[in-house]
This record gives sequence, C-alpha cells and structure tokens, in this order.
Amino acid sequence: MKLVRDCMFPNVVTLSPHTTLLESIRRMTREAAGFAVVLENMAIIGLITEYDCIKWMIQGIAPESARIGELPVSLPQIVHENTPCQELLQIYYRRRFRRFPVLNEDEMLSGGITEKQILRAFPRSNLLAHYRVADMIATDLPVITPELTYWEIARQIAQRHRGCVLVREGEQFLGMITEGDLLRFRLDPQWNPATTARTLTRARPDRIEPEQDLLQALDLFTRTGYRRMPVVTAEGRLVGLLTQTDLLRQVAHSTRSRQPVLNPEDIAEPAVWFEPDGEHRILAINEKGARAMDLDPSQWVGRSVETLAQDPAIWGAISTLLSSSGHITQINLPLRTGSGSTVCLSCRFKLVHTPTGEDRIFWAMAAPETGRDSCQ
Repeated sequence: MKLVRDCMFPNVVTLSPHTTLLESIRRMTREAAGFAVVLENMAIIGLITEYDCIKWMIQGIAPESARIGELPVSLPQIVHENTPCQELLQIYYRRRFRRFPVLNEDEMLSGGITEKQILRAFPRSNLLAHYRVADMIATDLPVITPELTYWEIARQIAQRHRGCVLVREGEQFLGMITEGDLLRFRLDPQWNPATTARTLTRARPDRIEPEQDLLQALDLFTRTGYRRMPVVTAEGRLVGLLTQTDLLRQVAHSTRSRQPVLNPEDIAEPAVWFEPDGEHRILAINEKGARAMDLDPSQWVGRSVETLAQDPAIWGAISTLLSSSGHITQINLPLRTGSGSTVCLSCRFKLVHTPTGEDRIFWAMAAPETGRDSCQ
C-alpha cells in the first residue's frame, strides 16, 4: 500500500493569522486543493476551506479587512509522510476529514492530501465494474434557476453544504457553479453581486451517464481533476450528481460489508472474490490472499478458482449452498496453491449482492500459520 509521501502534493497554501480574508481567497484560488493551512511560528493552528470563505462572506464579514486570526478556523487532522494511505480512509470514515496537512519526520509541514489523492492512491479493481453510477449518485440535487444572483447562489451553497449548485432551465441542464467559481469571480474587477447564475455558469463538457460503471467514473475524475460530476442521460436529462466524497463513502461502507469497491486491501484477512456461476472466475485477490494461496493477481484475476481445489466440484457445491443460506461460517478445504502445492485452510464464504445484480462470492481464509489444520 502506498504511503502518504507517495501521493501527497507539496505546494500547500499557507496563511498567517494576520492574512486578510481577501488575500486568503486570492492565494487559495491559485491552487486546486480547495484549502489553506494557517501557521503561527511554523506550527499549524488551523485550516480554512473554500466553503469557509463563502460562509464568512454571506455572514457579512468584509474580506478586505477581516483577518484569519479573527475568524473561527477549524483544527485539521494532521498526518505524516509515512502514514499508509489506507489509514486515511479509516480516518475519513470515522471523522469525515477530507483534507489533511502532511508533516515530515521533523514535524514540519511538507505537503497536503485530499480526496483526489486518496482516490488515486488505490489500485484499480475490476470489482468496480459491479457498481453503476446510478447506484450511488445523490438525487437530492442542489438545482437552481439561471436568474439567481451571486449572493443567492452563495447562500444556497452554504445552506446545502454541497460545494456546488447545478443550473437548470426547465428540463435543460445549463451547467455547474462551484465554491471555487464564486471565489474566483469575487476577485474579478468586474465583480457585481447582482450577477446571475446564467452569467456565472460554466457549461462543462465532462459529465457522466448513470449507466457507466465506477471504474469509468474513477478514470474520469482522475483525468479531469474535478471533485464533482453532473450525471446526465444520453438524452441530456440531469438525473444526479456524483462526487469524490460519494466514491469514498462507498469504499468505507464496502469495507464493512465485505464488498470492497476500490481496494481489496481494505479487508484485513486473506481473501479472494469470484463469480458464483459459470467458471467461477476470480474477480479480485488481496495481497494476503495472494500470499496464502501463492497466487500472482496479475495472472490469476480472470481465471477460474476451480483449479485451486483438489476436487473442483466443491465450488459448485459451495455456490449452491450459498444461494440458499447466504454464508458458510467455517469449512476446512483441501486446496491446491498457485505453485501446485497442497494445503488445508479454514475458510468461510459469503454471497455478496451488488446493486447491479452481478453477485460475487467473498472467500476468506485463515492465515497459513493458523489455518493449516487437518481436512480429515
């Protein structure tokens, strides 16, 4: 698993307590991270986001005169360069932090990491193809009309806490306005609070269709760098919004339900996922599962599990039993490893239902040092 130092970005926007809010906005809009770290005597004392800036402005705080030290900044969750990226997902699930300042071994600020870098850190898994965008999009859409003015748009973003609004006229989707868009326009010499959404809207060519799978969605987020993507049908009808936050929430949920979407390494035990029907094709193998069964995932994903049992018919029997019971808590199986040696492992199985109906079997096994029991 990658460490934070492998995927963080080095150029974090830093502010002092004496920096004005207007200057803070100016520095933040030059970068795409969406946050800045507040330092005092080289120590981190807070973090501000684009959302904070929008919220403060609609509260009537004058950005030209207000200083960051006078405002209620948040205390960030700090991580270190040698922190495994896997731990960030656990922190994200427990506390919902989405932006992290990074310290080096000398406890000095050396970079930052956001949802974008966390998503990029995880290896692609073809388990992603078992989820469609339509299965997880937000349908309570932050839709506005083109006539709303700048401050009305800002209030909508602050009240909904969604980071963007979608502009629609009748059934026609016009585009999206984000927190960053509002802040950049606030710095424009032509800024006018009466400017409407029709003028501010950016018609983004990049959008995603509801029937595309999450592997395609992840690739699109990685390619564009967007944090949010409107979901639009082939006919042009707006049906939802997909965000990087949605993807990470699904990862966190799938860890507990044994149906990892992005990263099979979320599962602490040796594990293999395979199809319940047909040739029982392997869909994914985590690192511990590969070691337990001596399998090279690059060679075995896509192949049948049938050759991994001394009696290949056992897989059909397991599938039949799972179709009625849903799980097998423990069974000792005589198995054949990828190198051809034989081993007996204590195994358990669960039939996992996916939103698309493309079910899979989750196969967990005891670690070799504790699981090589007799199969007699």
